[in-house]
Amino acid sequence: MNKSENDMIDDLFLEVRAQSPAVTDDLMARVLADAADLLVLPIVTSKRNHWFTFMELIGGWPSMGGLAIACVTGIWIGVEPPASVVTLTADLIGSPIFIDLLSDTNDYFAESFTDG
Repeated sequence: MNKSENDMIDDLFLEVRAQSPAVTDDLMARVLADAADLLVLPIVTSKRNHWFTFMELIGGWPSMGGLAIACVTGIWIGVEPPASVVTLTADLIGSPIFIDLLSDTNDYFAESFTDG
């Protein structure tokens, strides 16, 4: 009698299912000890700086770089908005109001005020 490969594989699976997996008590104790070590959270001591704790919470220097770029971009768009933002603001709120913060500084940089 010739069995097909699928029948032989099914017989092997039935044989394996009949066996109960036996884990030794020593192995189980080591696995649970390792799991308990991983569950312990590190204690933040008073010697640690709050800045470094904040850095660890947000993801370190790569995240700080992203936050810095987002901050600079926000300030840049706030100070000198693109034409599309100005148009959108005018459509939503009305005509935008521009305040020129550096209009009075032209006299400070004129050549007549330099010594020489």
